[in-house]
Amino acid sequence: MSIRFNRWTVGLALGALAAIAGASVMLGGGFGASAPSVGGAPPAAAGGGGNMEQQLRTYIVVYREAPLATYRGEIRGLAAPERLPADGAPQMARAQATAAGEGRVNVHSASARAYLSHLDGAQRQHEASITAAIGRAPQVERRMRHALNAVVTELSEAEAARVQRLSEVQFVEEYREYEQDTDVGPGLIGAPPLWNAATNPVKGEGIVFGILDSGINFGSPSFAAQDETGYTHTNPLGAGVYLGTCAAGGVDEGRCNAKLIGGYDFVCGAPGNTCGAANIREEPGFGDTNSHGSHTASTSAGNVRTVLFKGRNTQISGVAPRANIIAYDVCYTNTATGRGLCPNTSSAAAVDQAIADGIVDVINFSIGGGENPWSDSVSLAFLNAVNAGIYVATSAGNSGPGPNTMGHLEPWTASTAAAQHGRQDFGPVLQVTGPGTVPAALQTIMMNEGTGAVPFVSPMANTTPLKLSPGIDSGDDGCAAYPAGTFTGAIAVIRRGTCSFVIKGNNAAAAGAVAVVIANNAAGGLVPTLTGVTIPGFAMLQADANAVRDFLAGNPGTAGITVLPIPNTPDVLADFSSRGPAGTYDLLKPDVAAPGVAVLAVVAGTSISGSEGAVGLMNGTSMASPHHAGAAGLMRQAQPTWTVPEVKSALVMTAEQVMFKEDSVTPATPFDRGGGRLRVDLAVRAGLVLNETRANYLAANPATGGDAANLNQPSLAKARCVERCVFTRTFRNTLSVRQGWTVKLNGLSGTISPALFTLNPGESKAVKITVNSYQLPADGSWNFGTLVLTPTSIGTLDQPTLRLPVAVSVPPPVIALNPAQIAATLPAGGSGFANFRIDNLGGSRLDYTIDNTGQGSRTLLDAPRGAVSSGFRATIYSDPATAGSAAQFSADDFTLTEATRIVSLYTEGFVSSGQPLATTATSLTWTLYRDSGGNPEGNPQASPGLAVWSYTAAPTGAGVTLTGANIGLNLTAAGQNVDLPAGRYWLVVNARSSFANRWVWFASNTGDNVFRTITVTTAGAGAWTAGTGFQGLAWNVGATNACGAPWIGAPVSAIGRVNPGAVGNNAQVQLNAGGLSAGTHVGFICVASNDPVKPKVAARVVLTVTP
Repeated sequence: MSIRFNRWTVGLALGALAAIAGASVMLGGGFGASAPSVGGAPPAAAGGGGNMEQQLRTYIVVYREAPLATYRGEIRGLAAPERLPADGAPQMARAQATAAGEGRVNVHSASARAYLSHLDGAQRQHEASITAAIGRAPQVERRMRHALNAVVTELSEAEAARVQRLSEVQFVEEYREYEQDTDVGPGLIGAPPLWNAATNPVKGEGIVFGILDSGINFGSPSFAAQDETGYTHTNPLGAGVYLGTCAAGGVDEGRCNAKLIGGYDFVCGAPGNTCGAANIREEPGFGDTNSHGSHTASTSAGNVRTVLFKGRNTQISGVAPRANIIAYDVCYTNTATGRGLCPNTSSAAAVDQAIADGIVDVINFSIGGGENPWSDSVSLAFLNAVNAGIYVATSAGNSGPGPNTMGHLEPWTASTAAAQHGRQDFGPVLQVTGPGTVPAALQTIMMNEGTGAVPFVSPMANTTPLKLSPGIDSGDDGCAAYPAGTFTGAIAVIRRGTCSFVIKGNNAAAAGAVAVVIANNAAGGLVPTLTGVTIPGFAMLQADANAVRDFLAGNPGTAGITVLPIPNTPDVLADFSSRGPAGTYDLLKPDVAAPGVAVLAVVAGTSISGSEGAVGLMNGTSMASPHHAGAAGLMRQAQPTWTVPEVKSALVMTAEQVMFKEDSVTPATPFDRGGGRLRVDLAVRAGLVLNETRANYLAANPATGGDAANLNQPSLAKARCVERCVFTRTFRNTLSVRQGWTVKLNGLSGTISPALFTLNPGESKAVKITVNSYQLPADGSWNFGTLVLTPTSIGTLDQPTLRLPVAVSVPPPVIALNPAQIAATLPAGGSGFANFRIDNLGGSRLDYTIDNTGQGSRTLLDAPRGAVSSGFRATIYSDPATAGSAAQFSADDFTLTEATRIVSLYTEGFVSSGQPLATTATSLTWTLYRDSGGNPEGNPQASPGLAVWSYTAAPTGAGVTLTGANIGLNLTAAGQNVDLPAGRYWLVVNARSSFANRWVWFASNTGDNVFRTITVTTAGAGAWTAGTGFQGLAWNVGATNACGAPWIGAPVSAIGRVNPGAVGNNAQVQLNAGGLSAGTHVGFICVASNDPVKPKVAARVVLTVTP
């Protein structure tokens, strides 16, 4: 049976939800798009698969009516909900905010309550329609009305297909899970100048953070009502009033305070329902047993406090230390893998609740996802949260440093790359203090702490005796027991040698040592394993050890061991930080960069109590995002009248652009760092900002003809900049004075209009930016520049220069012959012409020559995905027990009427989890089968030997190109010669990966209405069945054929030129039927050109000769 999934069907199956084995389901298209029509009758069970009609899975059903966050009063008698202006704004501003649809929604207003009541009734009406469609009443696990108008319920795959067809349903999304993607950090992004300002200092007072993550270590001093400086937080809800499970009778009652003012659990209860399942660690309530949520919460808004870490007192602080926090628990821990996993159902419900709470200013979401903004429930919930006045900071992803690895491509969220902040870790240091004058090199010797021994938790005094092992230069030093008292009260230095580190450590401890240092006997570093050793253990480099040996020269010395920060270079991008471009969208991502390497913050234990004082280091864009969120919180406090997009624009335009790639040498590009490293101290003084609306965000959906390049973003990007590309950006003056600005484009050629302008307070100006691309390489590479706005002497110069990153690409020429197959009819012995057109679909000039020698390439088959967002599974599973089958494949067919060489294959698809295919698939396989009775002759799992050709490669293998999860194979580059005789063939393409990360082959509404799917059991059973609902799969096949034929003559005009993107020149080639028998004859006309991908293309000519 067919397995068909929405593009955003993503999931790591749990328990009974994992058994997927044969039913079909089609889930709807993108936001605002109609779903393809499919039959509603439940399918028959596949062999060995069971009746999937009865196997239920969790889905989000999104209805078409606007949720509260986006309702504008379109229904007669139901007014738009009131909007709340900034604190302290006049009453008149409230009416203006409501009319403009800006500001936080007043969820407690009468108009809001009335509309929510309307949605309740509408949802129940829709559920009656669902009941009629599936023949039973759905059990609603959760209702959402604020961020989404949606419900979470359980459906079979066939039921989901029928629900999707209902007119009141916008789309249906299957359960899926995303992975969880401060010491010096706040200082690097400019927070201290705001904290310590002489007037109006800003530390987050009155700002509320919603942390969507694994919960929070509620007992940590970082979340206490009073910090160690004596500052006492104020609860904006009122003293003793708390939200969610902290309210009276809730599971978290007593865990909240004036700092931590509420929390929710969306994992143990509906809609997550994961507590108690195998390999899952999660407890009722918002307590954290994963650490990720506690770390992000304390980084964004944790209290100022002093912590003892590795024996060293260190001060840590959130970026907005006096803000309040609400913890939304949306993630659990898979104990088998250690990964934090976050269901889409839980995340969407949490965003809905954050809007409903009516008090959240900033959301931090250090979790994956967001690759398909306009058709993903969580992404759309974020859009509506932004519309409700909530800033959403997200992580960029940890799949770098390769290109096109970004998550969170939503233009309305603010994604964050991770960079170093100047301190790598805290490392143990041996400080030799005697005898006599100690050489400088011995006063600070960096060491590595071993593993498994008693941990080093407090410094050792610098008067501690330092003693060399008597056999320091022997090969078996420390392998035999020492005489009693050899190292009494001393740090023992023992040479690495023939016995284990454990033996050396235990012998040192038995001889009275208080610590043991293993001196390496070879170049390079060393981390000794000292399992069970009862004293702290370390290792030092060979050169350092020899210097210590020579200095002591048989005389005992003194030394101390302490912990010091290990420096690194700030503003160097982490190698794991995901990079742009932003998939197929004309967006520049990430937006900004922030510290995300070795960030020190609160962690948690594996139970919700007992680790209240714990802190630890973590790496990831997950750690960068809360720095960004904290900065946004300070911005919202300092500039309460600015909209969410305006705050984002100020942070991007004032960021530090001078950063470096992971090699610490190569300058970073905007695809690495976005606008650059955050400088919130400059952002609060930005003299210009850019706003954008929800309507425009939605209209930019490329699937419905939109263009994200037209959005009023604080960056400019265009993948197809043909000769020139034009952008418009509208800036608003934030200052209280009239201000002049000059505008120029650096790094690229172009013009600005106007290049000089002056604005009154609050006035806006549209600026037209034209980037000229004539001189740029026409090879699809990206070229970067900067739009720079500098304040002039008209006004005040005490404000930052603003910079918007720019990225443009010029596609190469792309030749297209139209039609691709030419039909001509001539009488026997007659002559005539083959008429066709030579077009240029690319971004630069095409020069061509008609040349009927050699071989020419042609597109044998082209079935693009288009706006389809559904697909069919195509994966061999590494975890068949979880998947419920060994493999699932899809196949589509093509027919050859003459001998042909296949030279390229391209298939469009997606990874179910939203993770990059390059990292989730261990291999990719392409297989061709002959036709056997209308089906492939075999399948790659049960009968690979029946294939006429098969090729397996790594995702990074020769000839393989991945564009997102679209898979291209250049057979020539892969060393594959696939010459096929005439006949009918089937192509099967599959990944090898886990069920959670299964690859799904997109469907297409172009094709011959014939394609196949199969589920193969672990016993190898399974049969190909007809796919339904679409005309085929999304794929392209390139082939070559011999140019010319005896009856194909000379062209009327052999050479020509076609401008970029132009309908081209009409061409004629002579045909001569002399000597040909009556009937059909096939040959190929070939055209050579400067198209770098297809230097010579062929058009198939079918000549019919009549008697």
